Amino acid sequence: MQYVEILRARRVLIWYGGVLLALFALAVISIYGGNGHGQLRHDGGTDNISGLLMGCAVGAWIVTTCVAGGLNAETATLPITWTRPISRHTIAWRFVAVDVAAIVIGYAFLLALLLAFLAIFGAFGQIVLDGRELRALALGLGTTLMWYGLIVLVSSRLGAHGRVAGLSWVAFLLIGGLWSAPLPPLLHGIITALNYLNPIAYFGGSVGSSNHAHAIPFSQDVRALMAWAIAAVAITLSVRLWSTREA
Repeated sequence: MQYVEILRARRVLIWYGGVLLALFALAVISIYGGNGHGQLRHDGGTDNISGLLMGCAVGAWIVTTCVAGGLNAETATLPITWTRPISRHTIAWRFVAVDVAAIVIGYAFLLALLLAFLAIFGAFGQIVLDGRELRALALGLGTTLMWYGLIVLVSSRLGAHGRVAGLSWVAFLLIGGLWSAPLPPLLHGIITALNYLNPIAYFGGSVGSSNHAHAIPFSQDVRALMAWAIAAVAITLSVRLWSTREA
């Protein structure tokens, strides 16, 4: 059961980690080769760690779209799965737990690499705590789980989980880009409404600020709460739909 998803998540994390390590090595070699020494050029200012936490969500989004199809990929084995002496809901939630663990690992791994990169080149001391770390973390993980829940929900009945996950990038980027385009009022209203289901749209603005020139005109704290709420509803509905499907 969930062991299959553990193997799938492990495979995703191995590829994800390998690519990040390769990029990390290339960046180190490039800076050493270009500058002749191991120092990053810095303007002497400070960088807030909340910015790094927000940026690491992009890595978590990538892991999300790679693992989100795992639950619905088990369609072929449902006749066997349903014979297990265990609740269908329990099976589904175990799959979700494995996926969420993989997403968190991917997020943490990218953050660790970024901090290691800064430490190697002497810029680690420029990173400061700004008191908004929890807000940034909540928004980053909230949008990630929202994205995960929407993929699982849509593919729970449509199938084609791989295509749904891949096309989600196209859909969310397109919807976000169209919001600022000069569209007729009716179409602009539709795009605005769709952006409430767009995890990327929740990601703009500075942490803790109110940004009313935005597709979702709420403070970042409210956006984080909305993202977590949508994630909870989408994942719960997905588990329900998967548990009641026919073998």
